[in-house]
Amino acid sequence: MIIYLLKRIAGAAVVLWAIITITFGLMHAIPGGPFTQEKKLPPAVMENIEARYHLNDPLWKQYADYVGRAAVLDLGPSYKYPGRTVNDIIAETFPVSAALGCISLCLAVGVGVAAGLAAAWYKNRWLDYALMLGATFGVSVPSFIIAALLVQLFAFTWPVLPAAMWKGPSYVILPALALAAHPTAFVMRLTRSSVLDALGQDYIRTARSRGAGKFSLLCRHALRNALLPVVSYIGPLAAALLTGSFIVESMFAIPGLGRHFVTSIYNRDYTVILGITIFYSFLIMLMNLLVDLVYPLLDPRIALKSRKGE
Repeated sequence: MIIYLLKRIAGAAVVLWAIITITFGLMHAIPGGPFTQEKKLPPAVMENIEARYHLNDPLWKQYADYVGRAAVLDLGPSYKYPGRTVNDIIAETFPVSAALGCISLCLAVGVGVAAGLAAAWYKNRWLDYALMLGATFGVSVPSFIIAALLVQLFAFTWPVLPAAMWKGPSYVILPALALAAHPTAFVMRLTRSSVLDALGQDYIRTARSRGAGKFSLLCRHALRNALLPVVSYIGPLAAALLTGSFIVESMFAIPGLGRHFVTSIYNRDYTVILGITIFYSFLIMLMNLLVDLVYPLLDPRIALKSRKGE
């Protein structure tokens, strides 16, 4: 296990270095800079600003300095927020995005798995058709459209929930529903297909012949193996939800990490773009590692196969 973890950590370091290199190159390949404005600043002022942030250094030196700082978890200062570093921005905004993401993830997994189980058990019946129709709607319609519909219905037509901001529990409901709609539909469809495949296996027929009930067949026998594809999807999904949906946070004026990422792109705030990209990539790799560690708990055959392969 220790050797496996060391290999994954080394691979993650290489991937993060590649992400930093590619992102750094793409940002500087675009004309302009973080202090480029419609009304040009006086040359002397521009020189002082570039000297302060070392933007007048050769590009290779800027890259080497940034990689060196990133190696010790220093993501640098923000160009558009004087006196604030990228570490400060992430520390302040990530808890908001994480809270919204955790609620959305619980909704997506809980509702999606339960609805997928029901659709699989009542295959080709009216409940299956109704659930799959809802899943198709959730997968097809973008999250910002669902967010706009929710605001129109529950903030204006029936004013029972606030339309925006982040001031209390009631402000979480609409953005969480909008953020969870697409992954809930995807988890539902994935669970249904996986459970249907599991219900056709020989061990399910054996359990049924021994008199196992519906609940036992679904939850004790079929669901455990059917959850493997769902767990694979939860890894990158969790990283995406925990860092916040860029569009949803902007629509609901939520002071989360996603909103700052969108703003940093508009402002050409290089360090914020790089820092959030690195943080997001790290979360994806961490979640994928956790998924790989959970696999043997759901299906011991995976651990057995890996040992035989060694």
